[in-house]
Amino acid sequence: MPGVQSGITGSSPANRSTSLRIERICDPKERARARDFVNEYHSYIKWADRPSRKLYWTLYEGERLVGVFGLASAFSRPKAVADFMREHGMEFNQVGNNIVYCLAGHHIKNAGTRFLKLLRNDAKQWWHERYGDDLKALQTFILPPRTGAMYKADNWQQLGHTTGGRALATRTLYGEEREKHPEAEVRTFKSGEVKYLLREWVTTEPKLIFMRIL
Repeated sequence: MPGVQSGITGSSPANRSTSLRIERICDPKERARARDFVNEYHSYIKWADRPSRKLYWTLYEGERLVGVFGLASAFSRPKAVADFMREHGMEFNQVGNNIVYCLAGHHIKNAGTRFLKLLRNDAKQWWHERYGDDLKALQTFILPPRTGAMYKADNWQQLGHTTGGRALATRTLYGEEREKHPEAEVRTFKSGEVKYLLREWVTTEPKLIFMRIL
């Protein structure tokens, strides 16, 4: 089924005929298209299926695909995140983690922050429709030397940074990888989907922490 759309029109004379719009990704073909876009254009993130809540949008300038945005279950650590959530009375399921925001090939000025506004508005509605929780805030983690300029322009608050190091992470196994890891957990989700999940130690780099109240 086609994704729900919302959008705005460019404000400068050169851009008035070109609209920015977002579409919810609701079918496998669009999901595959978004995956290929992220893998080609994101500077340091590759598409990864996560055993958590996941909502994805495609971002369009006119009829041209120029971006992908994704939300997943939040992290309640490090302490700066936990403190922020406690101070604002937020439960774990009321925060979405922006796991990917990839833009490429756009021409409208400030498209990044304009898309964020559209996404913030639709995320609250879709999160509630999909999971039954009120979405009260978003978080994201940025790898330096990137500074999170688009998020700052959209009034996200920088809380500090993670320390990096080794951490346990979960990833989904596909195809032949399933046979190589008999220790993987087989989990059946409410949708009926079956996934093979592997917990393993990974090395992470320090990242900047941003959060935005909705």
